[in-house]
Amino acid sequence: MTEIKTEHVWPFERTSPLDPPPVFAELRATCPVSKVSTWNGREAWLLTRYADIRAVLADPGISSDLTIEGFPEPTPTVAAARGGQKNFARMDPPKHDEHRRMLAPDFKIHHVAELRGYLNELVDVLLDRMEQLGGPLDLVDMLAQPVPSSVICQILDLPTERSDFFQDRVKTWMSFDNPPAVASQANQDILDYFSEVVDERFDKPGDDLISRMITNQVKAGKLGKDELLHILQLLLVGGFDTTANMIALGTLTLLNHPDQLALLRDDPSLVNSAVEELLRYLSVAHQVAFRLATDDIELGAQCIHAGEGVIAPIAAANRDPEVFADPDKFDITRDARRHVAFGFGLHQCLGQPLARIELQVVFSKLFVRFPHLRLAGNADDLAFRNSIIYGVAELPVIW
Repeated sequence: MTEIKTEHVWPFERTSPLDPPPVFAELRATCPVSKVSTWNGREAWLLTRYADIRAVLADPGISSDLTIEGFPEPTPTVAAARGGQKNFARMDPPKHDEHRRMLAPDFKIHHVAELRGYLNELVDVLLDRMEQLGGPLDLVDMLAQPVPSSVICQILDLPTERSDFFQDRVKTWMSFDNPPAVASQANQDILDYFSEVVDERFDKPGDDLISRMITNQVKAGKLGKDELLHILQLLLVGGFDTTANMIALGTLTLLNHPDQLALLRDDPSLVNSAVEELLRYLSVAHQVAFRLATDDIELGAQCIHAGEGVIAPIAAANRDPEVFADPDKFDITRDARRHVAFGFGLHQCLGQPLARIELQVVFSKLFVRFPHLRLAGNADDLAFRNSIIYGVAELPVIW
């Protein structure tokens, strides 16, 4: 095989805030399986084609286990934040499959659909509050964060008044800008909180996911308390941070494309299609698809050897012109359902039915209530999050 020299350092910089780094397109056209250097001087293979990324994410010879020597990470802060993770997102089969099956019933489509009524009421209340306060106001604070944080509190039966604590700890944990020790402490704070909740419900279970996990899994000897804490941590982060950023960035994207927003206003039945296109176009989980080869695998003419790191960015897959015509164009009428915004293979996001419903409800109501919604200020002044999950720090709007 031809040796591929390292010419790039991960992570790459964006030149446009709502588009992936242009290096993805350059490498896809010239060297779609290439080597990059990471923060600690190690090399990893970077994939930029949709087909290669899906193949790797579905390959049983690829591991998600962070504890294996050589596993790639984008920054030292992320390495520290993820280092103590013991949830099934960072496990390989068969243990991954066992833990995932414990949660699967609560996230089946028909079960999640039962939350639509609650979501409709919640979003109406939040929009009422926005209308009463008047603009300008921060859409992140008033809508994007409260929707998913309230829903995850509902599912886990947590007090909504603690949502500020969750939001602060999750942001601190996920941010690249914080020192490793600060990120690790935020991670521990979340675990400590859930430890208290589990202890309280161990003898006094309720009708909620945590209580069911205690009764059906921990007391039955199928799951340890520490394992349960890391599962709850994953649910909190996965159920809150990604959707919050999608709501804010999705709103900004629609405002930046008034022709597409007009289509959605004129034809509300396009909301499901619009959500899928937003998921494809934005790909907010931009620092998650890291793997380690445990067997030799062939990708085209290139061999990735066991023990080598692999980076499979979903943002690169979702902008591949071989799969999505004119991929840098935002088009809510396209069939974007083949996107991999939720990952692919056995590790694809368990909560994707919930995320879809949350986004559908928000974008079916927001621009109906506020048809003249617009940015309150200059788009060039917006600050974007340097984090595992991509987002905008604040989104000031007026109407």
